[in-house]
Amino acid sequence: MLSLFSGTQSERERLVRASQSLLDSLEGCVSATHALLGLLNQHLDTSVSLEPVGGSVGVGENLERLLRAAREMHAAVEQTDRHVRKNASRDLYARMASPHTPLREKGAIVRDFHQATMGIFGSVGGPVVAVLLQNAGLPERLEAALREAAASPVLGLPMDALRWSSEEIARALSACATPGDPTGETAAEPPENGPVSGTGTVQSLGDYLPDVLTGRRARNALAAATRHLEQALRALAPACKSFQWAAAAAEVYMALISEQQPGTGEGPGPNPAGVAR
Repeated sequence: MLSLFSGTQSERERLVRASQSLLDSLEGCVSATHALLGLLNQHLDTSVSLEPVGGSVGVGENLERLLRAAREMHAAVEQTDRHVRKNASRDLYARMASPHTPLREKGAIVRDFHQATMGIFGSVGGPVVAVLLQNAGLPERLEAALREAAASPVLGLPMDALRWSSEEIARALSACATPGDPTGETAAEPPENGPVSGTGTVQSLGDYLPDVLTGRRARNALAAATRHLEQALRALAPACKSFQWAAAAAEVYMALISEQQPGTGEGPGPNPAGVAR
């Protein structure tokens, strides 16, 4: 008899693609969080940290730990963000905070902000990170994603389970599923055209029925597991990408700031038009 979670090759491949995409999103979010914490602690002298994530920790618990870290980061930058608002014009602040600012514009922002606030903040890196984190809305985005995915059995899987085989993942999701969920292993209904003769006599039922039930259960279990993974991915991936965007933007700014440190030919220059005095 076939495994109740084997399914067809295409079904197994679809499940693996969904689990790998979800794993990539989660790992990208974790990596981005570590990068943001490093920049925050370096440039604003904070001590925010991320609880251990990954491995045998459940997907849902991993996300809760990321959410706690995002809230702590958000709280840590509020005061610096308020100081930036007071010392920069609305236009300059809006350009710093915008997710659509092109690379060339970022260079001008760093130069203008550095010239206008020299000596007020010390390092330009801290204010830039503060403005980015304050406006990225990371806690709100992740909290909303968790609400959307709250009922998913995927949240009960250990993160490492997303690396397992399709059969192992389907079996694990079946164990996590709530009663009545189609992911669970339930008896399949007999086919409409079963092994019954015109006179109603069952023909070789002992050989026929196990294969029918096994095949149908395999398709049901794999299809339900894949659906859960894809739904979780749709709910969580946008929030995870927002963490990655914030980290990438911050790192670009840090590289530009490094290039424009005093002593590299950058002088105070005239007061930039976008800065309030």
